[in-house]
Amino acid sequence: MKKIGLSIVLVGVLSVASQAKTYSQKDMDAMEKKIQLLEKKMAQHDQKLKDTDESIDDLYERADQNEFEATMNRIKWGGELEVSDNFFDGKYGSVDGMSDGEKYRNNNEWTTKLRLSMESKINDKLKFTGRLSMYKNWSNNTNNGLTDTAEGRKPNGSTIYVERAYVDYAPIENLIFTVGRQPSSDGPGMTLIENTKRKSTYPAILFDGAADGIVVTYKAAPTSSFKPVFRVAYGKGFQENINYSPYTASDPKIDDLNVYGAFYEMTLPISGMGDNLLVLSYVYATDFIGHPAMVSAPNNKNLGNMSLAGAYFENNKAFGSNFNYFISTGFSMPDSNGKTVNLGTYTHNQGVSLIKDNGYAVQVGGRYDFDIGLKLGYEYNHGSKYWYSFTSASTDLLNKLATRGDVHDVYAMYQIDLNQFLRVGYTMIDYDYTGSGWHIGEPQKTDDYVNRFYMLYNVRF
Repeated sequence: MKKIGLSIVLVGVLSVASQAKTYSQKDMDAMEKKIQLLEKKMAQHDQKLKDTDESIDDLYERADQNEFEATMNRIKWGGELEVSDNFFDGKYGSVDGMSDGEKYRNNNEWTTKLRLSMESKINDKLKFTGRLSMYKNWSNNTNNGLTDTAEGRKPNGSTIYVERAYVDYAPIENLIFTVGRQPSSDGPGMTLIENTKRKSTYPAILFDGAADGIVVTYKAAPTSSFKPVFRVAYGKGFQENINYSPYTASDPKIDDLNVYGAFYEMTLPISGMGDNLLVLSYVYATDFIGHPAMVSAPNNKNLGNMSLAGAYFENNKAFGSNFNYFISTGFSMPDSNGKTVNLGTYTHNQGVSLIKDNGYAVQVGGRYDFDIGLKLGYEYNHGSKYWYSFTSASTDLLNKLATRGDVHDVYAMYQIDLNQFLRVGYTMIDYDYTGSGWHIGEPQKTDDYVNRFYMLYNVRF
């Protein structure tokens, strides 16, 4: 109660009482003191209530802060930033007996790549892993309409995409279920040139990109000298959804591209050989479509199925030396249903079907690490006329592992410290046939080529 309000009430009471009894000045002074004392006590009471409210608010604020910190502390964060400058020149569009092609040059093309990785051990049987990615050309924020598997992995503006988001659940010892957006990019075959440990399940020559699916892994007892690991996988290469219609879930004319895989990996128990890995892979993909970016085209169809198989072997610190190497092979086996699509400028011809014949590719690479922080490496890969792999979402600007022809890649790397390095390199691609990276059309003889000189700076934190 306010002081003036209390005084008015008491004065009123005294006025009424004065009609019954006359008070002296001394009595009035004593009453005034009582009023002041009562007002002081009430003010102290009001302050205590205010302090209590502030204390409660402070407790809530601290509880919210503690909850936030506890949540953040459950997630272990890391990251990677890479800046590169590239120089390209080459020739494209040449077809034997039809076109001489056109030469081009693009110098001083800068890119920035950002990756934010996260990991959280939820409990003894459950772990979450994620990675957010951005990859862009400098001063370029346009959307190029990339497919879902390539988002964040190809230069496509400054948007951050979810490249990985999966949980590993181990209900019993040695059995793991991996569910979500899989660790399916930058796999074996990319580790030497990327200067990193293994971060993907699958050899890069067969698959390199973001993928959604379910993988079941069985690891044999650690007492086994071969350390065998078995995996089976299921995922979606394409899923047709009509987002704007609440009544129709998909287009019945186009079936989904489903992917099934089986993998076996092991370590060779050869004395003194050093750290090594052998991976055998088989993938079966059903119902390829003409092109996912043109799914609404009335002539788009399912064109058939395809199998991929591969063998990969790597040996790091070979026989106690500073030399690291790998050998990777892949085989593509299409099964066309004979249907064709008309995609115009995508293939430079009309009425194209799934590629008709089997293809193969081989990749070899080595790197020697000097004690002074210098690392020198060389890689070579060759793809046949009908070679095809799931590598269109590779962060490699040239998608070299899809090449139908020959690729030479030489590089020098300097490790500044544990967290940062510089790399300069030269890549030369000599195409033998058109259609590298495409699953449709008849390859034509060509003498296209591309040269790339680059330098990059990479920091990891």
